[in-house]
Amino acid sequence: MKKSLLALAVLGAFAGAASAQSSVTVYGIVDLGFDSTDNGAAAGRTNGIKSGGQSASRIGFKGTEDLGGGLNALFQLEATIQADTGAAFGAGAAGTGPNAGANQSAGGFNRIATVGLQSNAFGTVNLGRQTSVIKDAYDVVDPFGDGGTIAPISTIFFNGALTSDFGRISNSVKYSTPSFGGFKVAAAYGFGETPGDTGANSNYGIGAGYANGPLNVQFAYHNQDRSTVANPAVQTIENKLAFVGATYNFGVVKLHGAYADTKLETFGPAAETKYRNYLVGVSLPLGAAGNLFASYAVNDNRTTNNADAQKAAIMYTYDLSKRTNLYTGYSHTSNDNGSRIGLDATAPVGESASAINVGIRHKF
Repeated sequence: MKKSLLALAVLGAFAGAASAQSSVTVYGIVDLGFDSTDNGAAAGRTNGIKSGGQSASRIGFKGTEDLGGGLNALFQLEATIQADTGAAFGAGAAGTGPNAGANQSAGGFNRIATVGLQSNAFGTVNLGRQTSVIKDAYDVVDPFGDGGTIAPISTIFFNGALTSDFGRISNSVKYSTPSFGGFKVAAAYGFGETPGDTGANSNYGIGAGYANGPLNVQFAYHNQDRSTVANPAVQTIENKLAFVGATYNFGVVKLHGAYADTKLETFGPAAETKYRNYLVGVSLPLGAAGNLFASYAVNDNRTTNNADAQKAAIMYTYDLSKRTNLYTGYSHTSNDNGSRIGLDATAPVGESASAINVGIRHKF
C-alpha cells in the first residue's frame, strides 16, 4: 500500500511539472527519400535512401516564460537527425579548408542551443549556439531556404565557406531589434575562447532587413577569424563575407535575387582570394497543392582565372496535408578547370556534380 501511494505521488509530481511547463513545444521534421548523387568520387555515383532531401530532419524543443512587464524568457534546443539511419546527437567535424579549426560543426544540439530574453519594446537577446546574422539573411532570399541537399545557396555562395553547418556560430550572443514598420537590425558575436587571444577563432556579424507586403530586402556582413590553434597569436585566415538580396511576391510568382562579395584572407604566402556570387530564382504555386522552386547561382573567382562554378536547380513539391508533402528535385553544378564546388575529395578538379531525389517530408 505504501509503495502504491509513493508511486502515485511520484506520478503526480511529474504531472504537475509537465503542466507547469505548458509553454514548451516539441517540434521537428522527418524528411526521407531516394537520392542519387554524382559528386565526381572515384568510386562513382551513390544511390540510396537519405535524410534531408528538402529539409534537414530534426527534433527540437522550445519554450517561453512570461516574466511580467512585457518581458519573456526564451529557450530553444534543436538537433539534426539522420533519419535514414536513426542517428542523432553525434559528434561533428572540425571543418576543412576555410573552416579548419572552426568550432561550428558541433554534435548534440548542433542546430540551435540558446537561452535568452525577449521584449516587444527592446528586442531579443539570445546566448549559445545559433544561426549567424548572414545565414538569417540568405535563408530568407534563397528559394530553397538554404535547406536540403539539392540546392542550398550556401553550397556555392562564398566559395562554400558557410556550407553545411558553418552558417551557425557557437559561444555567441545575438541581438535583434523589434520590427519598426517592417525594418529590423541584428548583430551577433561568437567568442573564439582561445587562451591568450580574445579575437582568435571568433565571429561577428551585422545585418538589416526590410519586410513589408510583397517586398523583402536583406543585407548582412559576416567576419570569421580563423587563427591557428598551434599559435593563436598569429592570425592566419580571415573570411570577410557580405550579402545583399531581395524577394518580391507578385502572387502568381515570387522572384528572388542575391549578390555576395567574399574575401578569404591569408596572412602568409597565399595573400587573399576574392569571390563574387550571383543568384536568380523563382518560387510559384502550381494549382491548389503544388509548388515549384528554381534557382541559378554563380561562384565567380575574381583572383584565379578559369576557376568559376555555376549551379542550376529545380524542385517540385506537392502538399498531401498542411504537414506532409511529396517532393522531387534535381541540381547540376558545372565547375571550371580550377574549381571544385560540390565535389568529393577524391574527385579531380573541374568535374561536374549532379543530384536527383524523390522523397516525403513530414513536419510535426
